[in-house]
Amino acid sequence: MTNLTEKLKIAMIKQNVTQTKLAELTDQTQNNLANKFKANNFKLSEYEKLVSALGCELEINIILPTGEKI
Repeated sequence: MTNLTEKLKIAMIKQNVTQTKLAELTDQTQNNLANKFKANNFKLSEYEKLVSALGCELEINIILPTGEKI
């Protein structure tokens, strides 16, 4: 299963946005963003901000009884 950080990296590639550019778009240093990627240490609010900066939407699932998803 792919985690959110991996999905964020895929979105960056598909949107042709580097880590440096994403840091710039989200008003943080490239070093700070790189450390968060390395540690896989993001809050949900940070994912929302990063995904939005990429021009994308964040959708999180866990639905079950039994409209499945997860």
